[in-house]
Amino acid sequence: MKKWGALITLALAMFIIVIDTTIMNVSISALVEDLHTTVSGIQAAISIYALVMAAFILIGAKLSDIFGKKHIFIIGLIIYGLGTTVASFSTSLVMLIIGWSIMEGIGGALMIPNIQVLLRGEYEGADLAYAYGMIGAVGAVGAAIGPIVGGFFTTFFSWRWAFRTELVIVVIVLVLSRYLTKDRLPEERPQFDAMGAGLSVFGWSSIVLGILLAQKYGFFLAKEPFAIGSFSIAPLGLSISPILVGLGLLLVWLLFYWEERLEEHGRDSLFKPSALNVPGLKTGFAVRFIQVGITAAFLYILPLLLQLSFNFTAMQTGVALMPFSLSLLLFALLGARFSARFFANRIIQIGFIVAVAGLGALGASIQPEAAASDLVLGALFGAGLGLIASQILNLILSSVAEEDTAEVAGLTSTFEQLGNAIGVALVGTVMLVALATVMQQKINESAVLPEEAKPAMMTAVAEGIQLMSDEQLTNGLEAAGADPAMVAEIGALYDQSRTEAFRAGVGLLIFAGLAGLMASLWLPKRKLVNTG
Repeated sequence: MKKWGALITLALAMFIIVIDTTIMNVSISALVEDLHTTVSGIQAAISIYALVMAAFILIGAKLSDIFGKKHIFIIGLIIYGLGTTVASFSTSLVMLIIGWSIMEGIGGALMIPNIQVLLRGEYEGADLAYAYGMIGAVGAVGAAIGPIVGGFFTTFFSWRWAFRTELVIVVIVLVLSRYLTKDRLPEERPQFDAMGAGLSVFGWSSIVLGILLAQKYGFFLAKEPFAIGSFSIAPLGLSISPILVGLGLLLVWLLFYWEERLEEHGRDSLFKPSALNVPGLKTGFAVRFIQVGITAAFLYILPLLLQLSFNFTAMQTGVALMPFSLSLLLFALLGARFSARFFANRIIQIGFIVAVAGLGALGASIQPEAAASDLVLGALFGAGLGLIASQILNLILSSVAEEDTAEVAGLTSTFEQLGNAIGVALVGTVMLVALATVMQQKINESAVLPEEAKPAMMTAVAEGIQLMSDEQLTNGLEAAGADPAMVAEIGALYDQSRTEAFRAGVGLLIFAGLAGLMASLWLPKRKLVNTG
């Protein structure tokens, strides 16, 4: 136990971080009902969770250099535990965002950069290779069983017990943390880059929040002004969304400019921009960003489709996701076996082709009269992602010198979480815009709905339509006093519009997958295992 105590400790920490998001994805309908919120609200919570991790990962890595990796890891673990406690007692969306999205996000950001580094301090040689393999396996298993665990708790107990189970694991990790070697701090500690930290947090946050707010305020032209008290923002009729995205891009550019200046003058920085000059590294980040983004978006779309269109329980949703999860895990293992025979970039390209084919087949199967079994084609998408996942991270990290590995790993984790946040935010926004557009068109074309009522209906759709189940829609219409004929007609139109919204979401993923395939053409041509 003494030899492998550190590995068990860090593996359990990785497990709760990986399993966290997949647990909640199958519980969206239950969260909407219990917290009296909307699908868009839960989507925002998922995106903010990934956003907070992305914004703070580099900060967590730098704090570890200053105060010690074990010390910051334990602080992150405690914050994570407090966050999961708050989330488990949530009575509103705001409380869930505070506990899960923000507190757990910050805790995870302090833990993630230190797991790999702490492993390097505990093991070497064959033991280190074994430890890395076990951490990777735990991550894959966590992603595969997360939907089942979340579905089990949500269906037979409550989604709150998923968070409480994480708290139990946090306590176990805290007890086992005595197996981690005590920090040895340098005599001259690096300075904290406060300016870089601020630019990182506000830059990435502005981009993701801008995408999220497009659902309510519009992509470009303002549906309504963005109001802060009595002050409204809608310059030249523009939505707040492009303003925030533009501000975020400016702040991110300033972040890289600031870090370059610090590095040029030999001062301590949040990260070293020169590490990005390695040939193929930026392309690798782009491919990893896209891969994680389409994975996160898919795991948001499919549970929603199953629960809203087919009335699946959380447990049924978790089981339905197993073909995807298992094929991803299987082909990730097969892809690793192929590393000695084929170039990594070729395996990644084949992976994108298979993934796009799987998405195309899945999109074609999404019809109002489709059966849930038709969605098993998600397994083909999982196979493609597994091939990509088996190569891309190793290809990125093997491109840089050993002394730059920790720096590049931190940047990789940042782009991973950004892909997660932006993927969910963007696909949710696209689906909601598609839902509103198609619904307005069908209301206008309906021969059943009275002409004098159509303008008010179309205005209501533009201002506040949400993704919901047939039951939620029927209950809402009946509460508003609609007659049975109108309820039936609007229900039929909404069902068709919701189907088109899901197909639009899958269409976005196909486009992103093709972009990933194009980007992969510029990856370095290299085998990850040298047999010569």
